[in-house]
Amino acid sequence: MELGQNAAGSAKAKEITELDGNAIYLGNLNTVEADLNLPLKGKYGSTIQWESKETLFISHSGKVTRPTFGVGNRKVALVATLTYEGVVTRKIFEATVLQEEYKAKIVAVNPLNVRTNVGNQPELPTVVIVKNDTGGYTVTQVSWDPIHEEDYKQTGTFSIHGQVAGSPLKALATIQVVDKAEETAAFTKRVQEFNGHDVRLEKESEFAAAMDRFLQYVRSVDDDQMLYNFRAAAACDTQGAQPMTGWDAPECNLKGHTTGHYLSSLALAYHATDSGLLGKIRYMVAELGKCQTAMFEQRGYGRGFLSAYSEEQFDLLEQYTTYPEIWAPYYTLHKIMAGLLDCYQLAGQQEALDICDKLGQWLHNRLSRLPREQLNKMWSMYIAGEFGGMNEVLAKLYAITGNENYLITAKYFDNEKLFLPMKENVDTLGNMHANQHIPQVIGALKLFEVTGNKDYFEIAENFWTMVTQSHIYAIGGTGETEMFREPDAIAGFLSDKTAETCASYNMLKLTKELFQFNPNKTYMDYYEKALYNHILASENSQKAEGGSTYFMPLAPGSVKKFDTHENTCCHGTGLENHFKYQESVYFHDEDRLYVNLYIPSQLDWSEQGLRLRQSRIQGSLEAIRFYMEGGTESTILFRIPDWVSGPIQVKINGEPLRDLEYEHGYVKLRKVWEKDEIELTLPCSLRLASAPDDHSLKSLAYGPYVLAAISGERDYISWSYSEQEFLDQIIQQKDAPLTFVLDETKFVPLYQIQDERYHVYFKLAR
Repeated sequence: MELGQNAAGSAKAKEITELDGNAIYLGNLNTVEADLNLPLKGKYGSTIQWESKETLFISHSGKVTRPTFGVGNRKVALVATLTYEGVVTRKIFEATVLQEEYKAKIVAVNPLNVRTNVGNQPELPTVVIVKNDTGGYTVTQVSWDPIHEEDYKQTGTFSIHGQVAGSPLKALATIQVVDKAEETAAFTKRVQEFNGHDVRLEKESEFAAAMDRFLQYVRSVDDDQMLYNFRAAAACDTQGAQPMTGWDAPECNLKGHTTGHYLSSLALAYHATDSGLLGKIRYMVAELGKCQTAMFEQRGYGRGFLSAYSEEQFDLLEQYTTYPEIWAPYYTLHKIMAGLLDCYQLAGQQEALDICDKLGQWLHNRLSRLPREQLNKMWSMYIAGEFGGMNEVLAKLYAITGNENYLITAKYFDNEKLFLPMKENVDTLGNMHANQHIPQVIGALKLFEVTGNKDYFEIAENFWTMVTQSHIYAIGGTGETEMFREPDAIAGFLSDKTAETCASYNMLKLTKELFQFNPNKTYMDYYEKALYNHILASENSQKAEGGSTYFMPLAPGSVKKFDTHENTCCHGTGLENHFKYQESVYFHDEDRLYVNLYIPSQLDWSEQGLRLRQSRIQGSLEAIRFYMEGGTESTILFRIPDWVSGPIQVKINGEPLRDLEYEHGYVKLRKVWEKDEIELTLPCSLRLASAPDDHSLKSLAYGPYVLAAISGERDYISWSYSEQEFLDQIIQQKDAPLTFVLDETKFVPLYQIQDERYHVYFKLAR
């Protein structure tokens, strides 16, 4: 009996140590810059001892010493030994300690040009763009000489200088005083997207399969668990639900962000599929409304406040408290507000707008009392001050409600350190946190839409061009260990932490918005690349488990890891990704239809009385058929992808068209559509692309798909072929679409790979 009791006791103690190990959360270990808080006591009672395997960079107590610049980032294993009643469990954590920034010498300062109205004191930025001794550009603080009132009392031009921080060089600003600056007004998009219910994916495609898997998953999610942290913060009954885990665990300071994404996911899924999710949406919104009321009436928080924690994090940020003591409270707030607005706009939930409106009023009341200098310092704080797309959601709220306070508050989030160089079209992105800044640019574009201020459009357009021309991998993803690197620095940053998935989520969002203002096919070439080769590849195609890749690893012999319980930022956006495949297939203006993506789908364009069905002919990428029914006279524009390798062909009702008309990268057809059939042939072939900084490193693609070599080799696979010899040698495998073989090495689209190790980049020796 005693032996049995001892065994049971040991089993229980073992369970406790394992639970405590799983409950340990050390913050974001992918980009460690500050000391770590290593707990010595477990949540359920274990004692914890820590051992660092590289004390030069992280001590046993969690003190961080960053590698000097040039040494590179360092991975450090931290071993937690958990003990409870003599039973021991060990858990290993891997931290990436970022090297120190290069202490560059400033060699030049870019001059500034500023306009102001007569009688208005010029608004000068607090930073200037500087060139350093590496040839790169960045921004640094500047203190301007005083401006005298007589300088701007009449039209004309004058100049002032400023002292650049950390340099003896002077900054120069030339100020033009004009009678009245150009007035701006809200800007209307040139092309419109279709309502979700107007576009449906055909069941035959890989995109529909991914959407169906995530639809199964969101249907299975426990809504009460998603509400757990909100109810706990509001002192409401948690309904016996299990706590959230990972970045949303009760002890984590980012809790609540996944619930915001979940709201968006439900709304997007409802909008895209018309499936029975309205009950879940109504329940989530109603219960969050109850939490908002309780937070004011029972907790005494500010009227309208809603979060999964108290107002303390917001208070601490205003005192410049650093991460990880607080963790991006405005980032989390953005996810909640964005989710609520999605429930209103996509699922018709008025209560969701009411909750968001109250939260917006709380936000305006809080931030309007803070001076600009304090806001700038808050937003510049590493991780603590990250605010996601707060400027975007507030601009959207302004557009919906007409409340000017929301437009004012949106501009509180203007980030000079990013916006100034983007407006000036100077690439300062190196070593900036990628997904911290992409949403800010989306917000700038939304501010252009509601104000007409062209500066905001230039910021967004220049940023997009910089990223897509100089900062992306072959799959369309960007960043390494979450950070932008210097322009065209690809070969040196092929690691297991490349291409953060939520960065691609936001780049696609930015791309779609830019296309609506300027329907240029170049936007959709990039959109297709990232959608097919990163987003589609980011989920487990074998299970409806709701998991997403945090990073899409591109090191030799990489393997995907799907986050199902850690609730990272990429798990959050991953809940939304697969309900957006239909968003950019078609756009329209009054009587013109843009066909941008060749994804099997149906379109009901009710305004034109036109129905369209798109399908692949025998699964081919090259041959696409469109069945038309009804409609008045209208124009259809088919995008000519950048991967097309020969002349395209078009048949209408079996008859080839001899003289095709083109417009800005689209083939253009116009007629009165009745019951017609269009056959479009887009020739494609295998092609190689080189890494910009190492032309021996190649990636392989066929049509829109990047192909990865399946191999467990942990160094680069290398062939002694020239490019042409390589392409001549590789053959397509019979009865295996999109599968190619070279010297017994199999290449398949990256989205098809799950647990196998792969190589997106390989070497050609000639």
